[in-house]
Amino acid sequence: MPRSGRQGSVVGQQYEQSLRQPKEGMEAPEDPASNEEIALAVHKSVAAAVELSRKYRHVAWYSAFVAAYMAVLYLQANAYKSGEVVATLKATFMPDGESTMTFQSESDVLAYLGQQVVLPIWTDPVCGNGICEWPWEFAAWGSYGCKAGNADCGVNANTTQIVVGVRADFTKHPSIAARVLMSNAVWNLCLEDDARRKRGQADLCWYDHDQVFTDTLVNAIFTMTVIDGSWYVVVKGDYAGLVSGAVYDLANTTNPAKVPTTPAWSTCQPAATVSPTTTAMRRLLQAYTQAHQVGGEAGSKLMTDAIAEVQSMPKLRHVDFAKYRQLLQEGKPIEQRSGSAKADPLPTAEGLAP
Repeated sequence: MPRSGRQGSVVGQQYEQSLRQPKEGMEAPEDPASNEEIALAVHKSVAAAVELSRKYRHVAWYSAFVAAYMAVLYLQANAYKSGEVVATLKATFMPDGESTMTFQSESDVLAYLGQQVVLPIWTDPVCGNGICEWPWEFAAWGSYGCKAGNADCGVNANTTQIVVGVRADFTKHPSIAARVLMSNAVWNLCLEDDARRKRGQADLCWYDHDQVFTDTLVNAIFTMTVIDGSWYVVVKGDYAGLVSGAVYDLANTTNPAKVPTTPAWSTCQPAATVSPTTTAMRRLLQAYTQAHQVGGEAGSKLMTDAIAEVQSMPKLRHVDFAKYRQLLQEGKPIEQRSGSAKADPLPTAEGLAP
């Protein structure tokens, strides 16, 4: 057997040179361990010793931490303060000094806890007490916040005056009645507030209730003084996309700057093309209704303007409205009506067909 190298055996060489003697009653091994086997055994022994040392260090550090933690608890312990806490809890849960209490049902338990613990401790903020209880109270702006006296949280000075223009024409839909579309649409202006959303609260809006439309044709402006932040327009029920608008900053009152909205607050373009006859009939019927609401010469002018507008349509220029203008000029001023009434002569759909 070789005596050097990985496969050699230093132990066998020592036995041959009588440098190593077998134990009493035993003989020298015929096939002693090789140098490689001896190195692996030494490596395993060293690794086991290192791992055992690491575990002992961990135990020592943990023991030191527990000892330090117990020392801190001992230094912080105060029997007098602990007694005060226990006495306070007893006075809260058992105000009459009783040691036991009996309840007839679970509802009695919940009612007792609500009256003795919940309501006295978790109270709602009181407006006007001079204490700003954030986040339930905040600097007042618009119709929100406490404004009694000097206002608990003061008044928010970071405000901007804006103008919101709202436009709608519910008569443009080719098949759905304008009143139906109008009655479903509402709008509002709301402040995006992540803090309120995390607390489970809804965003604050300028109007407490969404604003409804009261006419099929709307072109109105609304002035608001809003706080700085990210605002968004809420439009609900506008199924035909007929409500549009714009927001202007009044920092420069002589030349208000338009505030861009993303996406653009505009109407939707209808996919279907409305025939000129349908458009003309809708315009004349609308003018007819408005004329009888106004009455008098103003009502006659509304009808005259509507007829002129219809005749100016390229595909209806061939229609002769002379007899209808003559009826308006020769007849009496249009009477103001509040209920159903017999209609004045109007062009029929057949008469308008190209």
